[in-house]
Amino acid sequence: MRTLSAALLLLVCTTTFAGTPLPDAPHVVASGQGKVSVKPDTARVQFDFEQRAAQPLPAKQGVDAAVNRLLDSLDTYSVADDDITASSLDASEDVDYDDEGKRTSNGFVASRSVTVLLKDVDRLNAFLDNGLASGAHGIGSVAFESSREDALREEARKEAVADARAKAMEMANAFGTRLGPVYSIGSINSRFENQYGATTLDRVEVTGSRIQRGRYVQPEVEYTETVNAVFELLR
Repeated sequence: MRTLSAALLLLVCTTTFAGTPLPDAPHVVASGQGKVSVKPDTARVQFDFEQRAAQPLPAKQGVDAAVNRLLDSLDTYSVADDDITASSLDASEDVDYDDEGKRTSNGFVASRSVTVLLKDVDRLNAFLDNGLASGAHGIGSVAFESSREDALREEARKEAVADARAKAMEMANAFGTRLGPVYSIGSINSRFENQYGATTLDRVEVTGSRIQRGRYVQPEVEYTETVNAVFELLR
């Protein structure tokens, strides 16, 4: 029989547990966890744009032109308007001060970012190249996701419920009692990770020693659900 952690399975006589109502009668509290890992089929990419100029207007115009080039090219990748988020403009003067408080202007900086959901991860390399060619000065992030997120979370939640029931039943049997019906269900917590093996990264990893074009290792995306439940015990 596997060892059961007291932090997960408790025989208690108090009236509440982490916000979960508890009965006055004998009962057991169990925490179950379910995990579902799949290969991602979408990637959410953030492109960062920046332009410097002696005056604010040319800086703004330079950034807007680059962002528009990117937006105009997205039809090639079958990106819908709902999958695009373009930030508002941030424009400011870049100023330095010396030890005596003398002010020196380095011109004006205008910046924007655009986040795009790419639904064909096989085209990720070309998509990144296209964004940089449009005028993006950097790639802020690449987050891998699954288009089946809702279904995967539901699957993980069912696993968490089954896990909680199995742990509660094992504890009840160990104490020579029988597991009764569910008295209450506590919080259900969700967690999401995209990972390469056992290492969690937020950026793509380039592989290969002689690279003609970028090759990217697609991570796994993991959806985790945790549930707390209270079961009555039958004598």
